[in-house]
Amino acid sequence: MRIVRLGLIIVFLLSLGLFGVTEAAQFVLQDRTEPEITSDRDVLEITCDYTEDQLMEGLSASDEKDGDLTSQIIAGSFSRFIEEGVSNITYVVFDSSNHPASLTRKVHFTDYHSPRFTLTEPLVFSEEEGSYTEAMERLGATDQLDGDLKDWITQTDTDVNYQRIGAYTMNVQVESSLGAVSELALPVHVVSGESRNVDIALTGGILYTRTGSEINPMDYVREVTDSRGDQLDTSTIDVSSNVDTSQPGVYEIHYEVNEGNGSSGETWLTVVVTEE
Repeated sequence: MRIVRLGLIIVFLLSLGLFGVTEAAQFVLQDRTEPEITSDRDVLEITCDYTEDQLMEGLSASDEKDGDLTSQIIAGSFSRFIEEGVSNITYVVFDSSNHPASLTRKVHFTDYHSPRFTLTEPLVFSEEEGSYTEAMERLGATDQLDGDLKDWITQTDTDVNYQRIGAYTMNVQVESSLGAVSELALPVHVVSGESRNVDIALTGGILYTRTGSEINPMDYVREVTDSRGDQLDTSTIDVSSNVDTSQPGVYEIHYEVNEGNGSSGETWLTVVVTEE
């Protein structure tokens, strides 16, 4: 019995020694090096239609044990804008021992501008026929990074009375996922039914242009048709405009047709002049 106990003790001591040797070896062989990401620039300048390769420009990563890890760098998501068109992005890389390294740098989207509103057709309605719903259906917004923002548009104020002829204003706002906000005071016109007998179809309801640009109002007329659906010559259109491209602001171009038989039609193109 004493021999058996002695044998067990010897086996225990050998196992304990083996365990200690194994732990010591693992400690000696353990990878205690950390990877590192470096950038050759503080700010990355790219356009809004960037590629993944462009997002990685100027980056390198390495680890004392694994060597070059540049191809394994992963880009995270963009932060909300620090200023318009400038965001932070964080990159991360892991070595073979799953040690992480990260780097944050600024990204400047060189051609970015705040979201812009769109109109499938002008905000012109016959009295007692227009509605908030119909106006919002015509309205959209796009962002160069997010794309379609139609579902994020809100009406912030309005004095529109769709039951009474007049010129009104509809204030709208939209915000991108990175925090760029656009606000616009959109003109809305409610006219008599007789002023809608002739249809002046435009290429759209809103035009963005830069300061100093030149605008030819007839470039935005698609066609003119009378109440019977017959096409009329665009030369029948009378045009008046308050657009001043030397100053940023919201302006309008008024198009009107008066036929000899008493039929008439009118519409407006909203023009937004920006400094961008």
